[in-house]
Parts: sequence; C-alpha cells; structure tokens
Amino acid sequence: MTNAAPRTLALLAATIALPVAVACTPPDDEAAPPTGCEALVREASLTVEPDDQVDALDTALVACATYTAFGLEVSRYPGIIGYDLDTYLSLRCERADNERVRATPACDGIVGPGTTPPPVTMPELVFVGDTLDGRQVEIRPSNLVEFDGDVPAVVQQTVDIAVESGCPGVIAQFDLWAGRIDDPLIGDEASVFAQHALNVAAYIECEPWEPATVDG
Repeated sequence: MTNAAPRTLALLAATIALPVAVACTPPDDEAAPPTGCEALVREASLTVEPDDQVDALDTALVACATYTAFGLEVSRYPGIIGYDLDTYLSLRCERADNERVRATPACDGIVGPGTTPPPVTMPELVFVGDTLDGRQVEIRPSNLVEFDGDVPAVVQQTVDIAVESGCPGVIAQFDLWAGRIDDPLIGDEASVFAQHALNVAAYIECEPWEPATVDG
C-alpha cells in the first residue's frame, strides 16, 4: 500500500497537467517557425559578435526576394544594422566580397552614390572686435574688409607694423582708422581697427600720447 499511493498521486498529477500543456500548444500554422528571409534576419538579430552578424545579414540579403522584403524584416529589429536602410545597403553592397551579396535585389533597390562629390561648405568667417566706444561688432569678409586667414587683414597688418616700425607705425595706424569711424560704409570696422591699434600700442608699451578725440 505504501508504494501504490505515490504512483497513484503521480498518475493523477500527470492527468491534471496534460490538458494544460495541450491547451498552451498553438495550432500548427501559428507554431510554425519563420523561414527564408524572415528566419535569417531573425537569426542575424540574435547574433552577438559583430562580424558574425554582418555575415548573417549577408546571408539574409541573398535570401530576401526584394529590397522591400529585406527592409521589412530588418525593421522588426531596431538597431540591428546601426544605420537607416539605404545607408547600410549603400555601404554593404559596395564593400561585400561576395558577388552574390552585391547582386541581390536589395542592393539593386538602392541608388548608388553619385560620382560628383558633394559641395564643400566652408564655415562662415566672423571676427568679433571691440569698438572705441565699447561695443562689440561682428566683421565678415567683404569688398571693403579683406581677411587674412580668420582675421581681418588690417588686424594682422597692425601687428606686422608694430614689429617693423614700432610705436610710430602703430600710432599712424590708429590715426588712419580713427579718422574713418564716421564713414557710413565702414565706420564700425574702422572703430574696431582703431581700438586694436590702441591695444597693440599698449602691448608694446608705447609712450603715452593723446589720441585724436573721436566720436563713437
């Protein structure tokens, strides 16, 4: 009797559990694993090593019938390719060693990069300087203001004059630009150049002099 009781309980437990297991099993069509393109992209999404994942995606590229099919499956796993679809394909279809990958419908579905290089956009040059009346103004290259590198040519010229001619040359430079601050076309720039000449004069320790009185 002692051995019969455990066997009876085990049989009863199995009988109770059986309907639960059957109830949780989906119909055959729902339980069918993915195949082809879908299965291979899914497999790639589960791959840990980057190089292995690239190889798995190459295999999926070959299996997927169209650009749209590959894109649809990849979209199920955000981040799997690290780029937008066209960027990834542009890079991979060009660099893949396997000719079958380069000839896939997905690679055919993208527009190859143009042969004309994109225009080079140069950063805008802006020099910010102080005027004689304490304002800050922005100076950009123009027909009136030539730049030497990233500074107005006059600024560099004043430094060169300080080296070559000393204080008399810097003072003459101040007088030149201070006399143009009322010019409606270049008044602010002239005031900046005059103030810069004062700064250079102070730096090279010119003897004090009375600059011509100017109106800001």
